[in-house]
Amino acid sequence: MDSALKPDLPKLLAAMLANAAGCSPYYRDQAWAKGVRQGTSIALKDIPITPKSVVRASTQRFYNPNVPPSEGRIHTYMTSGSTGQPMEVRHTERSNKISVFENNRLLRGWNIPEHRFAAVVRNPTLRDPQGTIRELRQQSGTLLRTLHSGDVQEAFDFITRTGASLLYSGPQMALGILQHASTSGVTLPLRLIVTVSEVVPEQLRAIVSELPTCRMVDKYSSIETGIIATQCSSCGAYHPADRLSMVEILDDGGRPAPAGKLGRVIVTPLYNMAMPLVRYETGDYAVVSAGPPCPESTLSLDRIVGRERNLFKLPTGEPIMPWVDPKRAQMLGLQQYKLIQRTLSDIEFLYIPVDGAAELAQRQAQDVIDRCMAPGFRVIPIKVSELPRAASGKYLMHECLVAATMGPSPAKAQQS
Repeated sequence: MDSALKPDLPKLLAAMLANAAGCSPYYRDQAWAKGVRQGTSIALKDIPITPKSVVRASTQRFYNPNVPPSEGRIHTYMTSGSTGQPMEVRHTERSNKISVFENNRLLRGWNIPEHRFAAVVRNPTLRDPQGTIRELRQQSGTLLRTLHSGDVQEAFDFITRTGASLLYSGPQMALGILQHASTSGVTLPLRLIVTVSEVVPEQLRAIVSELPTCRMVDKYSSIETGIIATQCSSCGAYHPADRLSMVEILDDGGRPAPAGKLGRVIVTPLYNMAMPLVRYETGDYAVVSAGPPCPESTLSLDRIVGRERNLFKLPTGEPIMPWVDPKRAQMLGLQQYKLIQRTLSDIEFLYIPVDGAAELAQRQAQDVIDRCMAPGFRVIPIKVSELPRAASGKYLMHECLVAATMGPSPAKAQQS
């Protein structure tokens, strides 16, 4: 597949729907699938959305037992389990290759091949425990060194030792590395940071913006679908991987979300015959861009908000996007912080100060939330030595533990 040539999307979608309608144990008995088998034409918007919870509960029903040989080998992957239950996801060799093409196309404006040395920091695994380092020479000539570690100091030392100008890591690890460099008075050789896997904290965007020779690009993807969207080097908004999948951002009524509003992320992969997913609801929310159109894409997203648990609820039950001005956090001497909402009225403000002996007063924490989010919460500052992570190892900067059934749907929330 030539990544410079846009494929015939209607033809690809029709082929995928025909495959799902005829071979998927989950889809083939649905009314739309029966119609497709009888030759009836159907619009994607008229097919029911597939909730993530259904795929998680009945994963094997989405496996295709009749994958055409032309699709190549079938590869299996486990999701992180950040939603509480890992899934075994299947992809074909062909869908994987096209995902790589699309990923490279979306990153084209960021001049990835110009970097001679690149560093990757990943969480440790059973195969690659803490401190494991692997090397790979890419076709472009870039030497890619991968460190498996969750320790910021070790990752910082790794980058300074390798002289990498390109870093691939989770957003929180990148933030920790840059903060460590700042407090140590060290200028890192980094010119580009590529983040994936977690919602990007505003602190990271702020600190990168102050580095005159470094830029950051965030990628939004999932194990189930592959790459979904990537930040554009020209306009800074996220553009969908529309040569790999059909991406929809929908409001509560199933209509396209208007500009400036939150919407549910719905994805239909076009190539993965091993595990067809039609109108798959990722569980994430995104904000449709209200800015001027970009010639690179017909759809732009201002930000990826994450899952419902990344959204908070006002005491009235209305959802709100949690946010703290990074400049204000810097003025308060905060190195890192995390907000946790445990009840409709209480927010825990976990923080690590730059000065280990410093304390954040309750009135200061209260003022931050009142001004940056909304008044009405009781804010509880809690000084910690390390911010907690999810069982999967992912870092959630904002975590709502209030029952999801309370209040209106998060898709009604407006951008703060």
